[in-house]
Amino acid sequence: MKKKVWKVIKIILIIILVLVIVVVTKVLIDYYYRNQDQKKMPKSDDELIGTHMYIEREDKENVDLNYYRSESDEPLPLVVNIHGGAFVAGDSDTLDTQSNRISKAWSCNVACVNYSLAKNGKTIPDGTEEICDTVKHFIANAEEYNVDPDNIFILGYSAGGYHAMASTLQLHSEGIEVKGQILCYAFLNDMIEQYDTLTDEQKKSIAPALFILAGNEPVGGSSLQYKNALDSNSVQTELITYDDALHGFIEENNPEYEKLHFHDSKSPEQEKMAREAEDEIGKWIHTQDTQ
Repeated sequence: MKKKVWKVIKIILIIILVLVIVVVTKVLIDYYYRNQDQKKMPKSDDELIGTHMYIEREDKENVDLNYYRSESDEPLPLVVNIHGGAFVAGDSDTLDTQSNRISKAWSCNVACVNYSLAKNGKTIPDGTEEICDTVKHFIANAEEYNVDPDNIFILGYSAGGYHAMASTLQLHSEGIEVKGQILCYAFLNDMIEQYDTLTDEQKKSIAPALFILAGNEPVGGSSLQYKNALDSNSVQTELITYDDALHGFIEENNPEYEKLHFHDSKSPEQEKMAREAEDEIGKWIHTQDTQ
């Protein structure tokens, strides 16, 4: 009887060991290909459609970004475009084609920030600070960049959506106003706690927000808590949900993702919804711009 029990235990242990090996192998393969993808994301300045530039900061590292200037005799709105990547991955160059496209379609200038990733000693707040400093730079140098300083919008996707929320809150707490925050399947994290640090008046006077959600996925869905907090303080919000869309569908359906291993939402159907979402964002920006 004891031999049979021991034999069953050995079989169970072998099965567990095999499962562990399979999981570890999958994790290592996933890690390898994600590192490979990260290396493929940057473009050379010759390949880049936008203008690669740096914002100098005293006693801090420069902010790395790409700038897309739409030709106009009049100052234009500025959209600060922020990539996703779970805070530890991603690159502004993956939004190169899109930033150029929306600059023309929306008649605006676009600053695509290559914020510091939360690794190698950098933190999530470091990335948020870089986006805040980008907004401050363009306000201070609005004439040079042909930017309307009263019409600045912060647009982010997933982790970039978190940075869009956090930078809007930080700037607002300093008395610097943006015209709108556009949050595409944004990751919430500690946003409610940050919002609650504002005064009652600041909570009511923060910039309007447009929420873009992809179906019923949990990452972006959590941002609805932030929407509810804004609604409770009579801040203007709008929600557009694409029921059949997948997380990441707006960024991943651009040419830069074709060479990457991980682009789960890339398909003709998802791309169609991505372009529809961009059209809706452009309309919302135009509505805010005219108010």
